[in-house]
Amino acid sequence: MRLDVLRRPAVIAMLLLACTAGSFAQERPVEFDNYIFPGWSFTPGLALSGMWDSNTTLQAPDALTGRTPGDNVFVIVPSGDIALNSSRTTFSAGYRGYLRRHVDLGELDGFDQRAYVSLQRTATPRLSWFVSNEFAQLPTTDLVELYGVPFMRLGVTTNRFGAGLKARLTKLTDLGFRYDNEWSSFDHDEDEEFVNGGTIHTVAADLRRRLTERVTVGAEGRLHRSDVTRTEPRVSWFQEAGGLVSYQLSKTLSADAAAGISHVVDSRFDQTRTSPYYRVGLQHATARATIGVHLEQSYTPSYGLSGSNDNRELDGFVHMPFSRNRFYVEADGSWRRSNPFFDVEVRNDTIVSHTRIGYSTRRWLRTEGYYAFSRQDSIIPGAPIQRHRIGMQLVVSQPMRIQ
Repeated sequence: MRLDVLRRPAVIAMLLLACTAGSFAQERPVEFDNYIFPGWSFTPGLALSGMWDSNTTLQAPDALTGRTPGDNVFVIVPSGDIALNSSRTTFSAGYRGYLRRHVDLGELDGFDQRAYVSLQRTATPRLSWFVSNEFAQLPTTDLVELYGVPFMRLGVTTNRFGAGLKARLTKLTDLGFRYDNEWSSFDHDEDEEFVNGGTIHTVAADLRRRLTERVTVGAEGRLHRSDVTRTEPRVSWFQEAGGLVSYQLSKTLSADAAAGISHVVDSRFDQTRTSPYYRVGLQHATARATIGVHLEQSYTPSYGLSGSNDNRELDGFVHMPFSRNRFYVEADGSWRRSNPFFDVEVRNDTIVSHTRIGYSTRRWLRTEGYYAFSRQDSIIPGAPIQRHRIGMQLVVSQPMRIQ
C-alpha cells in the first residue's frame, strides 16, 4: 500500500506561532475540511493556538470586584482522519487531542480527547444502514451539550452510539429507524448534587411519503428510556408521537416541521406529564453560503437537576466554506431554556455562540480568529456563569490518498 501525497506540503515552521495576551485556542473540535476522494484517504492535522479565557474556572463574578478568574491558554491539537468513499460504502474515523497549558493557573493544565467513527452502507437499491460512535473527554460541562447540566469546572466523559437503517418501501414511501445510546460520567466532587451520570436509550422511527417533488409528509415516533442516577432508581420514560412535513420552497430554500404529543413517566413519582411538542426548521443554501435556523419545544431526559426537562431551544448558523473562497466565516448560536419538573422547579437559561473567521493561504494551511461566548443562569448559587474566549490559531492539514 502506497501513500501518495496529493499536494506536496511545504515544510513550515509550525512552532513559530505568535501568541499575544489576547490569543485563542478552539476548545471545540478543530474542523479540518476532509476532501472527498475515491477510495481510502488519510488526513493528518495539527493546530497551534492561544487564547484569552475570561473565566477558566467557570465561577460567578466576585462579589467585591465583579471579576472572574481569567488566564492565557496555549493549546496544541494533533489530529488524524481516515476515510473510505466508494459507490456503496462510506467510512470515516478520526481523533482530536487537546493539550492545554495555562500561563497562571497551571493546576488546570490537561489533555482532553475526542474521537469518532462512522460507517454507512447501501446494502441494496432499497435498503441502507449506518452505525456511528462519538467519544469525548472534556474538562468543563459547558463544552458539551447535555440538557439540564449547570456550567461547572467539572470533568465529563461522554459516549454516543447510534445505528439505524432506511428502507424504500415503494417508489414514494420511505421507512426510517434508528437506535441511540448516550452515556455520560462526571468527575464528582462537592458539586455532585447538581449532576448525575447514567445512560439514555432512544428508539425512533418515521414513515415518509412524497406527495410531490416539493412536499413530503409522514408520521414519527420516539421512545427514550433514561436512567441517570448513581444513588437511587431513577428510570424515566419519554414517549413521543406526531406528524411531520417538509417543503422545498425554492431551489435554495427548504423548510421542515413536526408536531405531536409527549408523555413522561418518572419511576419516583405517581404523577405523569403530557404536553405538545413541535420543531420548525429553515435552511437556505447557495453556492457561497449555507444559513439555517431551528426552533423546538420538547420533553428531554436530563443529567442534571430533576432528570427531566421541559426544553425550549432556538438555534441558528451560517457557514461559508473556504473550499469555494480563501476567506471564510462560520458562526452558530443557540438559546435554550430548560425547566426541570417533578421535584425541582428552577429555570435554567443557556446561551452559547461561536464565531470563526479565517483565511486559507494554501489548501493545507489556514489562519483563524475565533470568539466563543457562553452564559447560563441556573440553580447554582452565585449564578449566572459567563465566559468569553477569544484568540488566534494556525491550522495545518494535508489530505493523502492511500492506494
